[in-house]
Amino acid sequence: MSARQLIVLAFAAIAAIVALVVIRGMGSRTVEPTAQAAPIAGEQVLVVARDVPQGAALTPSDLAVVTFPEEAVTPAFIRISQMPSAQTDFVGAVTRRAFAQGEPIVLNSVLQPEGRGFMAAILEPGYRAVAVEIAPEAAAGGFIQPNDRVDVIVTHEVEGERGAAQIRSEIVLQDVRVLAIGDQTQTQTSGEAPAVLNAATAVLELTAEDARVLQMGREMGEVSLALRGVQAETVGLGQSGRGVTQQSGAVRIHAFGSVSGGGR
Repeated sequence: MSARQLIVLAFAAIAAIVALVVIRGMGSRTVEPTAQAAPIAGEQVLVVARDVPQGAALTPSDLAVVTFPEEAVTPAFIRISQMPSAQTDFVGAVTRRAFAQGEPIVLNSVLQPEGRGFMAAILEPGYRAVAVEIAPEAAAGGFIQPNDRVDVIVTHEVEGERGAAQIRSEIVLQDVRVLAIGDQTQTQTSGEAPAVLNAATAVLELTAEDARVLQMGREMGEVSLALRGVQAETVGLGQSGRGVTQQSGAVRIHAFGSVSGGGR
């Protein structure tokens, strides 16, 4: 082997040794830790940990604490900084409406029953729960559900012209919340078809004055309920003909196809 070949081999061996040293050095090099992400600035808020229906008594597994951005927190939220034991204090509170998983608990949407019953807990302040007897055919065919809104109609007999009897139907109350139908207090939220509730009693949420009006209506004649839609209504005004209705104050009256009206 010539001297030139020996020199080339020596340089190749030296280069291989240098490369090996560099590779080992890179493998043993200590990786510098990256800077930790700054904690999210916000406020810890009490939320529901799973879907909770209306009227449920909250359990420990229903409650959780989540950090919300400061700009997303409203005074109605339950903040842990102000109520450190909220996750314990609200166990047993009754929900006045349904909550979705992760939704913040709002103060006026839960109530500590303090020994009172379920119905008293879900009533809005200033309202009363009033039961009224109904027949399925007088309650939208049995399709009225708890938490639906209804109009209350009273059908009674009055003396008409020349002593002839007339049958009148009057809407005495409008946009009334249904608290219960029979023993059902929960709204149907699933299923392939609406359930038919063949109950003999409906429990309505009324003011004290509306409760008085309803009692007078029960004494006058037969009470029935008309189911309202979930969207805001624009009442149409009819001109004439049987069955046409006309808005007149808080009461609409039918009398043998002719329309009359009067406020209460």
